[in-house]
Amino acid sequence: MYDVLVILVVEDDVDVREMLEFTFKSNGFAVTVATDGAAALAAIEKERPCLVILDLIMPRMSGWQLLTELKARNLDDVPVCVISALETKIPDGAVASFMKPFDVKELVAVAARYCAHSRAAA
Repeated sequence: MYDVLVILVVEDDVDVREMLEFTFKSNGFAVTVATDGAAALAAIEKERPCLVILDLIMPRMSGWQLLTELKARNLDDVPVCVISALETKIPDGAVASFMKPFDVKELVAVAARYCAHSRAAA
């Protein structure tokens, strides 16, 4: 169950993080940000988001490590959309994957789909 319908953006690059935060807020979403997987895990445990936008390569705790930790803590029902500069298939535990640079409109569409699903479940 989701208490608040918020998107969590997990990105260590300040420019990308701020662009995503601005984009989602401009499209009517509530947004929380984290700079690494450890901060994201703490945020998810405090307030479960309707979607996590997750970079894979970050300091302290990578996106891959966060996906593993979400599963270990039974938080893997939180949808995760991966964004990465690496060409990769959708990692286990993620619902979608975008390679940087990505189409912002497509990313917003994914967010709309998962946050609408969460609203219906709430």
